[in-house]
Amino acid sequence: MPTFNIRAVVVGSLLMLALDILSSILLFSVFGGDALSSGATQEEITAVSNIVAQNNGYLLAGMFLGSFSTVLGAYIAARIANNLPLFNALAVGVVGIVVAALLGDGSNESPMWFSAFGYISTVPMALVGGWLARRESKPGP
Repeated sequence: MPTFNIRAVVVGSLLMLALDILSSILLFSVFGGDALSSGATQEEITAVSNIVAQNNGYLLAGMFLGSFSTVLGAYIAARIANNLPLFNALAVGVVGIVVAALLGDGSNESPMWFSAFGYISTVPMALVGGWLARRESKPGP
């Protein structure tokens, strides 16, 4: 029975989560930073957040950066594991879906298709990371 390397999956998942948090902060500051002052109230921040969540540029950049963080986290997990790279990458993808489901509070103002893309694409993107790691670790001709 295949087993995964728990350390590799934890490292890859934490990297993916950290990149997602950093990219979210960056994107929010790029797409909503001008509308916020240093003394913004919680209501103003929420209003800007709701507007930013509907911005096509924000959504496109979020899809790209989220996909990149998943590929990279799974790639790192697969490289650390050395054995069964696709299985370890798959585990990172599953952890990503579980964390997203647990952290989602239901107040997300993003379109439904955006959330659906995130859930549907996570495992395939993780497998791309595992495939890249496996391809790189194979000995040459």
